[in-house]
Amino acid sequence: MCGIAGIAAAPGGRVAPEEVAPMVATLDHRGPDGSGVKALEGVALGHARLAIIDVAGGDQPLANEDGTVWVTFNGEVYDHHELRAELAGEHAFRTRCDTEVLVHAYEQWGDAFVERLHGFFAFALWDARRRRLLLARDPLGKKPLFVAEREGRLYFASETKALLAALPGDPELDPAALDDALALRYVGGRRTGFHGIERLLPGERAVWEDGRLTRERFWTPPDPAPEPMDREAAVEGLRARLDAAVARRLESEVPLGLLLSGGLDSTAVLEAAARVSGERLRTFTVGFSREKESEAGFAAAAAEHFGTEHHEFALGERDLLEHVDAVLPALDEPLCDPSFLPTALVCRLARTRVTVCLTGDGGDETFGGYNRYRQVLDAPPPVGQGAAGAYRWAAEHLPLYRGKAWKLARGLRRRAASPEERYVESLISLAAPYRAALLGPRAAAAAAEQPAPEQRLLDAVSGPGDLAARMMRCDLEHYLPGLILTKVDRASMLSSVEARSPFLDVDLVEWAARVPTEWKLGDGQQKRLVRALLEGRVPTELLTRKKKGFGTPLGRWFRGELRPRLDDLLLDSRLAADGWLDAAGLRALVGAHVARRRNLGEALWSLVVLETWYRGRVLGAAA
Repeated sequence: MCGIAGIAAAPGGRVAPEEVAPMVATLDHRGPDGSGVKALEGVALGHARLAIIDVAGGDQPLANEDGTVWVTFNGEVYDHHELRAELAGEHAFRTRCDTEVLVHAYEQWGDAFVERLHGFFAFALWDARRRRLLLARDPLGKKPLFVAEREGRLYFASETKALLAALPGDPELDPAALDDALALRYVGGRRTGFHGIERLLPGERAVWEDGRLTRERFWTPPDPAPEPMDREAAVEGLRARLDAAVARRLESEVPLGLLLSGGLDSTAVLEAAARVSGERLRTFTVGFSREKESEAGFAAAAAEHFGTEHHEFALGERDLLEHVDAVLPALDEPLCDPSFLPTALVCRLARTRVTVCLTGDGGDETFGGYNRYRQVLDAPPPVGQGAAGAYRWAAEHLPLYRGKAWKLARGLRRRAASPEERYVESLISLAAPYRAALLGPRAAAAAAEQPAPEQRLLDAVSGPGDLAARMMRCDLEHYLPGLILTKVDRASMLSSVEARSPFLDVDLVEWAARVPTEWKLGDGQQKRLVRALLEGRVPTELLTRKKKGFGTPLGRWFRGELRPRLDDLLLDSRLAADGWLDAAGLRALVGAHVARRRNLGEALWSLVVLETWYRGRVLGAAA
């Protein structure tokens, strides 16, 4: 787990190491244990290291035996022992670290070696003989990798702010990204919020050669292919694969723990880890001062059951105020999920004891854990086509903030919507009419030139076959890497914590696509198979509790201690002053929330994130 950066030039070009050193310096939170820059003919590779395996001998950038292949790597290769044994007969290894496997695997198998890596990663590998740079990102998108092409050069890095440290010229906002961020709470696909800076997609590799970048996907979430299996076979299949996934993720030469929410997924990971490791584990959670907003009690029950060394961080309003100012400016791209804050705080707590943490991420997408799945499947059928048109027209013309008109509009939209449209609506943080009232003319024009976020998701989830399976696959390809994994990566890396997610083991994900929907969402339950896995192994209350998520009471905070942020950031908005947002729309939304006409806490958080990001990363970087 580290930070990577670098610059590659077109044929005949050169890159000086001092051009990459400032990029690496911006990534010291990702890699506080050491840094390095290696300049070769046509490229300079940079690395900030968080030492996990072969702490003494794994410094990067790292080369093969004769220095013709170099790599800078972020992540973990869990099958590096097996790959090393396969390669050892023809290649000489000088370290014990998993990184060295990459250079020899490339020599042995070429670009296809990426498909043999079992783990999570983003890397850049330079073939000096061919003057060729290979970039790749892990199948599910746990690790980020950003690229920008300028003046015959390719710039790459783990975070956009590292690119801004080296790119010529001032950064420019991508206006279409504002609509994405307000709708989804993240910027989807390859876009990032900056014009000309893109991300590699999950499961994508790219080659920079002869001054040109080409890309291809080597992995995408599997299409649903259910196979007949009874309850016993399904439970044993999950147990075997989850145990294997957890075992792979327990290797570490530094202290390791587990982020425990008290939900089914992190509890399942804890149960497997307790059996597989046979050791007392460290667990960490965060709780809010108001009991109804906290899941800490469930986490404590799981910790007590398995006898862990448990650490709980109680979060109150004063803690939030203190950490908002520290956390928000750290975001290098628009990420508007409010649970970023408690996630960052629990990682900060965990870092006082451990460097590596297991998490339960991925269980919802693979085994049907989100409430929206059941809500969509259990909803009444939509009204007829004629009535649907009238319902939609009425919903679009109701006032945004007057009385309970917003509830009526939402109800009309849902009655007119197909099941796929209801699923998409569940992913939208701020509906299109509200975004239209907030976007300034420049951003509105840019948004009109591309498919709306709703349409892109609708295209992704539509098709023949099992709706439940299609929703889960869509989440795996879009919501998971776009929002969840971006949040976890940034929040954990702020405190130099490596987060490992057994439910995102590729073998497990591919097997889950073959599990019939009845074992995920059957019998009126969510995550039915995970519950069956844990029956008799954990306290009953953990199996019967309702899913709550990792939330924050933003509505109350923005009427209380965070109220000054609305005046400072939104009522005096630079985004509005520069024509990207509409000042009157901002005033109306803030006024409606403060007057308690509607709880708009999440929308306000998104706008605060966007304004902070714009001032700090766009205007601040240009200053």
